[in-house]
Amino acid sequence: MVKKKNKGKRIISIFVLVLLLGGIGWAWSIWARIYDNPPEDDDYVRDETIVDEPDKDITNVMILGVDQRDNEAGRADTIIVMSINNDTDEIAMISIPRDSRVEIPGRGLDKINHAMAFGGVNLLRATVEKLLGVPIHHYVYTNFSGFQSIVNTLGGVTLDVERRMTVGKEGDLGKVTLQPGVQKLNGLEALAYVRFRNDSENDFGRMRRQQDFLKAVADEVLQAKSLLKLPQLMEQTAKFVRTDMSITQSLNFARRAASLNFNQIETITLNGSGKMISGVSYVLLNQEFLLQTVNSYLRWNTEGAVINENHVKN
Repeated sequence: MVKKKNKGKRIISIFVLVLLLGGIGWAWSIWARIYDNPPEDDDYVRDETIVDEPDKDITNVMILGVDQRDNEAGRADTIIVMSINNDTDEIAMISIPRDSRVEIPGRGLDKINHAMAFGGVNLLRATVEKLLGVPIHHYVYTNFSGFQSIVNTLGGVTLDVERRMTVGKEGDLGKVTLQPGVQKLNGLEALAYVRFRNDSENDFGRMRRQQDFLKAVADEVLQAKSLLKLPQLMEQTAKFVRTDMSITQSLNFARRAASLNFNQIETITLNGSGKMISGVSYVLLNQEFLLQTVNSYLRWNTEGAVINENHVKN
C-alpha cells in the first residue's frame, strides 16, 4: 500500500514537472520571438554624457507605434516615453509630436519620426535621448497591424469617445465612424480612434487619445478575466511586439507594471508651434515647457517645478 502511494506521488510529481518545463519552454519561445536587439550603426553612437539621475531609481521606456505598409521604411507614428519612478511608484507618459524638428545624430535637423527610417530603433532612441537629456533604458514597439489583433484578443477596450470621429480609407483601414460616448471599441475602431486628427487639436489631440488608449489597454490586461486570455495575448504579442528587454527584465517589468495604478498616470504632451521650413511642415517644440517636463516627469525633481495644467491630464 505504501509503495502504491509513493508511486502515485512520483507520477504526480513527474506530471507537474512536465507541465512546469512545458510552461517555461513556451514562455521562452514567446520571449525569443519578441526579443529585438539590433546592432548599433557605426555612423552614430549614444551620448555617454547622458546619465541617470543621481540617487534615484528611474526606468525610462520608449514606446513606439510604427506605421509601416508593405516594404516601405517604417516611421514611428507614435513616440511615447514612459517614465517609472521606482522610489515613489509614480509613473508618467510623455508624448513627442512625430513632426517635431529635432537634431538626429549624424543627420542634422529633421522630423523626429524620420530617425526610425534613417537608422532603425537605435537611431530613434539616440535621438530621443539627445532631445530629452535622459537615458532611454528600454524600448517596446509594435506595428499598427498588431495593434488591432491585440485589442481584439482582449475583447476590446473601453474608451470615452469625446466627439463623432470619421476616419476615411487609409491603406488597409476602411472607413470607420465612431459616435460620442463611453463604449467598448474593437481593434479596427481603436485604430481609428488613435489615428483621428481631423479637428482643431490635430496631432496633439491624437497624442492625447493615444495616451488614453494605452491606459485603457493596461487596465483591460490587468483585469482577472484577462488571465484566461493570456496564452492568446502572449502569442499575439510575439507576432507584433518587439523589445530589447531580456526575459528577466521583461518579467520584472510586467510584475512591476501589474503593481502600478494606471489611473494615476501623469500624461504630458510636449507642445509647440507649427512652422513651414523649406516647404516642409514641422512642430517647433516649446523649449521652456520641454525643460519643465523633463525636470518634473523624467528626472522626477518635482520640488519647485511648475507644469501648465492645460498639458497634463490625470
